Parts: sequence; structure tokens; C-alpha cells
Amino acid sequence: MSARPGSALLAGVRVAWQTVPRGGTRRDVADALVARIATASTGSPVIVGRRCERCGASDHGRPVVSGAPIQASVSYTADVAVVAVADACRVLALGVDAERRTGMSPEGLRGLIAPGQRTSLRRWTRVEAVLKADGRGLSVEPGRVRIERSLHGVHGSIAGDSAARGVTTARGALGIRPRLLRVRGPRGIVISLAVASV
Repeated sequence: MSARPGSALLAGVRVAWQTVPRGGTRRDVADALVARIATASTGSPVIVGRRCERCGASDHGRPVVSGAPIQASVSYTADVAVVAVADACRVLALGVDAERRTGMSPEGLRGLIAPGQRTSLRRWTRVEAVLKADGRGLSVEPGRVRIERSLHGVHGSIAGDSAARGVTTARGALGIRPRLLRVRGPRGIVISLAVASV
């Protein structure tokens, strides 16, 4: 099932999506989306590369934009690439996650966050978005992510993290408490955005 290309703007973050064409790669589509949004917002061409937070490799990991102060995050679900792009002068950390509703039964979600525990697809995308914004991704146990609701909205944090007490770890954990937003994207795809503003 293909998705029409589209985008949304939330909290100063542009979220865009596009179906990967037959014969194309998800990474190429995602990088082109990031480059197009970054170039449009800065007025100058940029180069999109990759950097793994864990090993430092450039052939995988989160997108890195050269030529402009830009934060970016990428997610894939089946044949759809989803990106989030923001001005790094306004956004400290950014994470996006997308999952397709079809084929995901409640039983299929059991144990994703904690052994034996059931969860919703929305909660799972929020957890992954927080982990991406943190920078360590799934190297942190998903069960450590806390989702909290308050009068100020929905926020995520990582329990037991020394970075949350103001200590930056060697792996780059920021000790952030990003705001969690629902993105209205293509039909049948759940998208969550985690954004920590400066």
C-alpha cells in the first residue's frame, strides 16, 4: 500500500513522508527528503550523511546534515520513509518513529516494551521516538522509557539515567525530557514525534 507524499509542521519540526519507489532504497528516499527540507529552510544546498552514535560508522545511523545547523531523524515502515527535520538552533533533540497499523495485532505488540506486557502501537512509536531523540536508540531497554501526561502535554524520559540528572554520558545521552506529539500522516500509519526545544 503506497502513501501519497506529504508533510506536516509541528512545534517547528517539519515531518515528511514518501513511498519508496520500486527499485529505490529507503535510505535514498529519506536522505532526499531531509536534503529537500533542509535546503528549503536554509536557502542553501546541504549534504546528508550518516553517523552511528554507537560505533561512529558513516554507512548507517542517524542522518547528519552538513552545510546547515539541522537536526534530523528518520523512520521506515514497510515501503514508506518518514523524516523529521528542524533548525538545530531551536531544537536540541529530535526523534520520529512510524509503524504501519496493518498486520500489527495486540498480541504482536506484547513484550515489545516489557516482557509479557501488552502495549499499543501509539505507545510503541512514542517509546522509539524518545530513544531516537536520546541518541542511543534501542541500545537502551525500551522498558526504561517513561511516558508522562501533564497539563503541559505528553513527555518522555528515560528512567534511571544519570544524564537526566545533568550528566552527559560518553554515548551522548542528553538527559532530555522531549515533548511527544502525534503526527497526522498517511492513512494506516502511526507516527510519533519526540522534540526537545532549546
